Amino acid sequence: MAIGSSSKSKSSNNYSDAGSKQQGGRSTFLFKVLNFAIWGICGAVILTNIKPYEQLAGMYFSRLDYSYLGDALVAIPIVGLFFSLLFRFANLTAGTLLWIFVQALELIPTELMGHEQFLDKNIQRANRNNYQKDSRDSWEVKVAKRMRNSVSTEVLRFLILLGALTYIADFFLCLTIFPPVQGGGNIWQLLDAISLQRWSVIDWGNILQAATTVGAVQFLLKLRKIIVRVIQDIA
Repeated sequence: MAIGSSSKSKSSNNYSDAGSKQQGGRSTFLFKVLNFAIWGICGAVILTNIKPYEQLAGMYFSRLDYSYLGDALVAIPIVGLFFSLLFRFANLTAGTLLWIFVQALELIPTELMGHEQFLDKNIQRANRNNYQKDSRDSWEVKVAKRMRNSVSTEVLRFLILLGALTYIADFFLCLTIFPPVQGGGNIWQLLDAISLQRWSVIDWGNILQAATTVGAVQFLLKLRKIIVRVIQDIA
C-alpha cells in the first residue's frame, strides 16, 4: 500500500508540475505579446511626440534673419518644391535631435535611480568616511566637513535636480505648441487664469496633451521594464 500511494503521489506531483509549466508558458507568451504591443505603441507615441519638437524647430528657423531667403526659394516654380521638402526635412531633423536630447535628460536620471547596483554604491559611498560635527571646530572646518560629506551624494542630488528641471522645462516647452488657454494663450496667461481662478478659460485638453507628450514614453518604457522582469520571474 505504501508503494502504491508513493507512486500515486509522484504521478500527481508530476501532473502538477506539468500543469504549472504549461500555465507558466501561457503566461510568458501573453506577456511577450504584451511586450511586443508596448514596443509598437511606444514607436507610435515617439512619432507623435516628435511632432511638437519639429514645430518648435520650424518656429525657431522662421525667426532667423535670413528666413526670408527660404520663403523666396520656396516660391520658385518647380524648384521651390525641392526646397520646401528640404526645409521640412531640416525641421524634422532638428526636432528629432531636440527630442532625443530632452528624452535622454529625462530618462538617464530615471534609469539610474532605478538601478540597484548604482544606488547601492552611492549609498555605501555616502555612509563611508563621513566627518562628524564637532562644536570645537572653526566655521571654516565646519564648512569644509559639510562640503566633504555632501560630495558623496553629489551625483544623486544632481540627477534628481536634472530630472525634475528637465520635466518642468519640457512641459512648458510643450505648452508653447499646445496653448494652455483657450484662444491661443501662453503660459503667463495660464498663470493669470489660475491666480484669478478663471478655470473656464483654461484648455484642459491641451494641458493633458502636453503632459502626455512629456511622460508617455517614460511610462511605456517603465511598463515594458516591469513586464520583462515578470517574464524572467515566471519563465
